Amino acid sequence: MGFNRAHLFAAFALVLLILSHSAEAIHPRPRICHSPSHIYQGTCSNRKCVEVCHSEHFTGGYCSRRGIATKAHCECTVKCGHQSPSPPSEVPEPPPSERPAPTKVM
Repeated sequence: MGFNRAHLFAAFALVLLILSHSAEAIHPRPRICHSPSHIYQGTCSNRKCVEVCHSEHFTGGYCSRRGIATKAHCECTVKCGHQSPSPPSEVPEPPPSERPAPTKVM
């Protein structure tokens, strides 16, 4: 009893499935962590939510509803375990006259 086309196709599909699963085990997708925005106010808009989340040092954001009767709120996202950058310094840039002149590289 030999293999027919259906058996070969099934075997090929099984091999692809096993290979894709082992590739996922070697390079797992990063998990995404969620946190409600602390400063977003008003009716939720995805565009504004993303901007506010970026200002809160997250990598993204979206409008979310938890439950049926609740109104949408801004939910910020970041890769789990990712350390968000520290907030920008409160020290202002020096005026242009006090900045050192750029050096020329030859």
